[in-house]
Amino acid sequence: MLDFKFDFSKRNHADDIIDALTEQVLTAYPPARLERIKSRSESTWKATGLYSDRISYVVLNYNVPEEPKIPGDASDMQKDMIHQLKFMLYNSVTDDEYYPAFTSGLEQVTIPSMFGCVKESISNSDDVKPVIFSPSDVYSLPKDEIREGYVCYDMLWRMAYRYRRTGGRIPVYMTDIQGPFSCAAQMWGIQDFLCDLDEYSNEIHHLLLSCTSAIIKYFHAMYKIADGNMIPIHCMPVLWVPEDCGVAVSDDFFAVVGKHTVRDYSLPYLEKIGEAFGGVTAHTCGNMNHLAELMNGMKTLKAVNFSASETDLTKYAGECDPRIMLLVHKTGLSINGLPLMNTEEHIRHCANVQKTTGIRVFAKPLWTDEAVIDTANRQKWENAALL
Repeated sequence: MLDFKFDFSKRNHADDIIDALTEQVLTAYPPARLERIKSRSESTWKATGLYSDRISYVVLNYNVPEEPKIPGDASDMQKDMIHQLKFMLYNSVTDDEYYPAFTSGLEQVTIPSMFGCVKESISNSDDVKPVIFSPSDVYSLPKDEIREGYVCYDMLWRMAYRYRRTGGRIPVYMTDIQGPFSCAAQMWGIQDFLCDLDEYSNEIHHLLLSCTSAIIKYFHAMYKIADGNMIPIHCMPVLWVPEDCGVAVSDDFFAVVGKHTVRDYSLPYLEKIGEAFGGVTAHTCGNMNHLAELMNGMKTLKAVNFSASETDLTKYAGECDPRIMLLVHKTGLSINGLPLMNTEEHIRHCANVQKTTGIRVFAKPLWTDEAVIDTANRQKWENAALL
């Protein structure tokens, strides 16, 4: 049983700043505005047809103002909260579908740490230190638990701190959750895992099922520590998800393995997560055009998330089942010669794809190419989103 204890009675100047910024954020996003954001977002998620003027989109600017400056005696959590609150406030001037909530960060080892895994640094990168050295080790793994002293515990602690520090008035986004295939590969050792898929399929399916159960348990823990006020998306943590649209997980192996591997070793376990929560959104980095038809066969799939410069959006939408929504962001990486677009171009591209294919597209440029959010830029983005 998780029972986080926080003593917020001992205050410093950073607390005054957090309190003031919290009130400003709540003023900038009054209940009526939040309901409009939810309503338009839900229209895209669930194809309600309530809005037909433009696509849903989120544009964010990360150049938050320096003021108010962070006091020197602020703790790391206070510094993080001040920065995030300034970010919410700064981006409140755009009339898009950004939903203000605290982000929870990314740790690849979160779910593996429930089995006792820790991080190891390799080539300036934090990786998961494998714990499976023989295929039979999958049968003697520790029980999946949220263990104090491990990343799985620390991520929930941070989430609970942010949520409770504002009295639950500002929700939290989920932390990045890697899917069962990704977690199992890291626990096994990625190269060995991919080579051993067929020879040790029984052991690997046992591990995949264990990882699936741990992921489901962790989602329940995230919901609990936020009193249910947790938004179950990390790809990216900027938008509202209706309660009956499930949760999001990552599977970056989509881009590097073939259809049969995804069909046999990934999708069955994503389906189990979708069954547990009423749906699933799948994220991948890289190109996943080769999987469009396969993804259509998922019964619980609500949405797919990828970058338009890595996966060909036009081609994917042309092969996509209309019941599946596409969450499309942009990055600075081009694959197969796909164009790198600016904010306006990206939003217009997403709108054009929705107009020509009928597939719902939620555009998430995520960051602006412009230095500031001003009236001229906001009008450009609004016009680009029109249907």
